[in-house]
Amino acid sequence: MERERASTVRRMARKADPDRAIAALFAPSAARDDLFALFAFNGELARIADQVSEPELGAIRLQWWRDALARAETGEATGHPVADAFGAVLARRGLSRERIAGLIDARSFDIGETIMPDTRTLDAYLFDTTGGLFALAAEIVGAEGENQGLIAQAAGQAYGLVRVMRSLPVLAAKGRTYLAADALERVGTTSQDIFAGRTTPGLVALLAEMREAAHAAWEDARFNLYGEGMKGTGLDEAGRTAFLPLALVQPYLDTLAQVNDPLCNIARINPLYRLWRLVRTR
Repeated sequence: MERERASTVRRMARKADPDRAIAALFAPSAARDDLFALFAFNGELARIADQVSEPELGAIRLQWWRDALARAETGEATGHPVADAFGAVLARRGLSRERIAGLIDARSFDIGETIMPDTRTLDAYLFDTTGGLFALAAEIVGAEGENQGLIAQAAGQAYGLVRVMRSLPVLAAKGRTYLAADALERVGTTSQDIFAGRTTPGLVALLAEMREAAHAAWEDARFNLYGEGMKGTGLDEAGRTAFLPLALVQPYLDTLAQVNDPLCNIARINPLYRLWRLVRTR
């Protein structure tokens, strides 16, 4: 039964987040299935916005996940393979409840809003979602070293901004965007331009700024990750595997800079090149 559940969770993780799922293969063997459970759990949360037609229904689903994890952590079966698997991880690993709560609470924005109001809200969202995933992954692999919080925050900013830009065409087609409204206004563009498929000069300029910000955050994360920071000694080898998806930030940034139309084309990298980057970086 457990083997079948683990196989199901691995499959769900690969479907929800193939980049992280592949990176997890380079983590310590004892941590891999727990990482798959984390990524599958996050994937289930991310899917809620596309599954419901009303914010109230989305809120009910988020509460279901809170309650299900609480039950699964005690060993009670919920009937959901991801809830049962990740609940077991919580019980065994003692993961940060604050990070888990932040990961769930942040998804309230997905189901209740279509426009990111400002840059501060976007930064907080990336801290709780992408940054939270990095921090929880570091806990799962048993990362040792200083500045884990700073590394997770910078990694979340870098990887999160990349995902915001890559998801732009898909979300725009659904009448949603995670580009901050105050940033759009600053460059003379609106969310309505995005939803109408108008790639304005302002949008092009803003995406260039976001690529620069993502690159700067990527450098900051690596600076502390490998012990070059003034206040840290870096993370141990196992701990660094939790941040292995950072190896894909620069390739995605290069591809994003080359897309013909950011509202029509999704930036992708060759799967073999992706694997090579992960192998080379680990």
